[in-house]
Amino acid sequence: MAQPENVIELEVDELQPNPLQPRGQILPDTLVELAESIREHGILEPLVVAKTPAGYQIIAGERRWRASKLAGLTKVSCLVKETSPQGMLEMAIVENVQRVDLNPLERAQAYQRLLEEFGLTTVEIAQRVGKSGPYISNTLRLLDLPDAIKDGLLSEAISEGHAKAMLGLESAALMIQAYKQILKENLGVRAAEELARRLKAGAGIKPRQAREYVHTPEVERMEKDLAQTYHCKVSLSKSSKSSRLLLIMKDEEQLNRIYQKLMS
Repeated sequence: MAQPENVIELEVDELQPNPLQPRGQILPDTLVELAESIREHGILEPLVVAKTPAGYQIIAGERRWRASKLAGLTKVSCLVKETSPQGMLEMAIVENVQRVDLNPLERAQAYQRLLEEFGLTTVEIAQRVGKSGPYISNTLRLLDLPDAIKDGLLSEAISEGHAKAMLGLESAALMIQAYKQILKENLGVRAAEELARRLKAGAGIKPRQAREYVHTPEVERMEKDLAQTYHCKVSLSKSSKSSRLLLIMKDEEQLNRIYQKLMS
């Protein structure tokens, strides 16, 4: 990513929300306190924006931008960066994780986009956001929860720790059973983990073995060889027990061509 950058004053109406923003809806009520602080102290740190053909788009600081409009500001200080769409998403994720935390499902969806749209491995995502590979993998698994439990996570009826405790049950029916008991008995995370252990033992579910995918020089060499062979972007990850290969095609024609090559 090229990084020429400078701080300038921009009209608030010149700025646009980040189309790749990982955060969901920003509720107006949450901006009132921030707007009052901005009226009194101003914006203490510049917004981070990207200059794109469509105009200035916010990478980080959308809440501050909206609160600034609410506070009546006409201009805000902005740190202008030259970056790519992938860079915008990465920086927006990192900014939100470090500042006002995304809810766990928004974080999982953002990691999923880096995985699917940009072909990053879980290890590469972990390096971008300063987390471990297993943390990224476990966060992504939140997307496999039954909808009722996702709703409980979004409404903060349960925490991320509760949700991860239930993921080990694997069966949706067992997860829902555990969820109802957690709510009914107001169980803490440790108690939820113990409940999950009991339910797993009763159902005969073996403990899930964590897989740490690695990205070694050998894997990088194999990625390059595969990319040259199939003329597409390749993401390859290996663990002690399995390997994962992702081929990213730009269109259906390329997909059909690679399919024919694989089947020949």
